[in-house]
Amino acid sequence: MAAPAPEATPSSSYTPVLTDLLRLVRAPFAPKAVYQEQEAAPTFWVPWVLICVVSFVLQLLQSPFQQRVREVVLQKLGRPVPPGGLTVVSVAGGAIGTVVLTLVLAAIAAGILYIALMVMGGETTFKKMLTVTIFAWPIAVLQQVLTYVVLSIRGVDAIQSVWDAQVSFGADLLLPGDAVVSPFLRLFLAGIGPLAIWQLIVTVVGLKTLGKVGTGAAWTAALVSFLVMLAGLVALGAMGIKAAGG
Repeated sequence: MAAPAPEATPSSSYTPVLTDLLRLVRAPFAPKAVYQEQEAAPTFWVPWVLICVVSFVLQLLQSPFQQRVREVVLQKLGRPVPPGGLTVVSVAGGAIGTVVLTLVLAAIAAGILYIALMVMGGETTFKKMLTVTIFAWPIAVLQQVLTYVVLSIRGVDAIQSVWDAQVSFGADLLLPGDAVVSPFLRLFLAGIGPLAIWQLIVTVVGLKTLGKVGTGAAWTAALVSFLVMLAGLVALGAMGIKAAGG
């Protein structure tokens, strides 16, 4: 009797770029299936490149709004406003900045997840935590898209201060209109909203699947990583806004 054919493994149908692109699209809606496909062979580098490309394109689309913010800041400081428009140097700098920033943030977030799971007795690797992190990233990209849509609806001329370029989908929208809060608190609250919770849920599913921990440990690790990353990014953002006179 002939031996039964071996079952296909997730890696047997792997097609570089195409498979990872489809996984990135599916991850927000079917995270468990996406992470299960990568238990034997987690991927990071190709999805990271894809995320960088999309983020950079969105950054280029938002360049008129960023230029307007620079103009507002320089005018407030009483400095001359240089000619606008994209140059080869600015485009190259933006591309390098996107690549470096995305890699650094992914590595830090994955490192926090890895340490947290090790403390709680999980069985995982740093590469798997990179996989968890990068496949939860499409929701952050979605927020970039929504930000661009909102800014486009408002128009460039609507930006009269650094705060006018901020688009929030978070808890700061619940503050009274006349509330006086620090830039740090406002930005921190802005980082807590439906999209952030969605990204947390995807991360938790990834930790349970690739980290081999229970629900409680997965949520603890995900929340620790989220709060540490949010606090760090908000601190940098708040300092930038204060320096710009916001």
